[in-house]
Amino acid sequence: MAFDFDTLYDRGSGGNAKWDRRTAEEKQKGYVPLSIADMEFLPAPCIKRAVLKAAEGIYGYTDPETRYFDAVVNWMNARHNMDIAPEEVVCYYGVVPALFTAVRAFTEPGDKIIIQTPVYFPFETVVSRQGRELARNPLIESNGQYAMDYAHLESLARDPKAKLLILCSPHNPVGRVWTRAELTRLGEICAENNVLVISDEIHADIVFSGRHTAFSTLDERIARRSVILTSTSKSFNLAGLQLANVIIPDGDLRNTFKRQVDIDGYSNISHFGYAATIAAYNEGAEWLDALIAYLRENIEFFTSFIARVFPSAVISPLEGTYLPWVNFKCLGLDPKQLEYFMRVEAGLFLDEGYLFGTGGEGYERFNIALPRAELRKALDRLEAAGRARGFL
Repeated sequence: MAFDFDTLYDRGSGGNAKWDRRTAEEKQKGYVPLSIADMEFLPAPCIKRAVLKAAEGIYGYTDPETRYFDAVVNWMNARHNMDIAPEEVVCYYGVVPALFTAVRAFTEPGDKIIIQTPVYFPFETVVSRQGRELARNPLIESNGQYAMDYAHLESLARDPKAKLLILCSPHNPVGRVWTRAELTRLGEICAENNVLVISDEIHADIVFSGRHTAFSTLDERIARRSVILTSTSKSFNLAGLQLANVIIPDGDLRNTFKRQVDIDGYSNISHFGYAATIAAYNEGAEWLDALIAYLRENIEFFTSFIARVFPSAVISPLEGTYLPWVNFKCLGLDPKQLEYFMRVEAGLFLDEGYLFGTGGEGYERFNIALPRAELRKALDRLEAAGRARGFL
């Protein structure tokens, strides 16, 4: 079946976060934002049908039941070799809210939580806003290639106050798909020091190089000390339906998380998210495979453009996600100057590298999940701004 990824649909009103955060001038000039990580593609036809059918009924309180859990379990097994039981799945209204709840469930104020920067910026927020202490384990970068600093991680994990590590896998923004060996080493360090791993695997379905390794498929000693966060929001572009799945293999940890969920007052799930998730996991594989093929071509187009126009800029190899990470330090601009150049001079609404914490300064994160013709227009503006500035 052919799917349409080449049409840009109007999202300019109605509270859309990415589009409505543009200034009035940016809207008037028709700037397409390449920022917030949702996609400019309609959902899979099977999902649209399911949501429309759900719209014909009553929008009452909704609980997941056997049909829902079967869809989740079967998808995780088929796509990621995860052998999970239905009772291991806890539904929640988003991955970031689940992170906030997990921090409250598994740590106390004053405890240390390890993150690996540069990283998705809510990781810092869920720690700092809840009275916990950040312990940064910066990734090691060499010519755009990123690796984990295990020696430093060991020193952080040995601290008795270190209780939790929040892992980004695949990693946003650097685009790494961690290998089984890399994850095993991290897991061993955490297990030896009784540090629980919360693994944000929201981008797991969109991989271009290698294969995503779910943290719960590692050695049992490691996997039992983990909490896996998943959702259809990235792979099927359903962020607005507010539904995620928290997979917790260990029964005691699962009960601890559920108690915190009850304290927080969350009970039922999104009526439309319920219908959409079942449809995505039961019928959406063909659409997702076509999407990945289209995104792969966008990556090639984007990479060729940067290499031609800004040959001294360094693109980190995009193994997973649809979010290229580019080092623009060659332009000689400080982070705020770089932001001004991109947004005001080039007319590109991006996620600035400094937002992602230590190691992000001088970088830009692009979102290339949009029709190729629109991506070309955006990059043409960047080239014109570069020429006007004398960078080219």
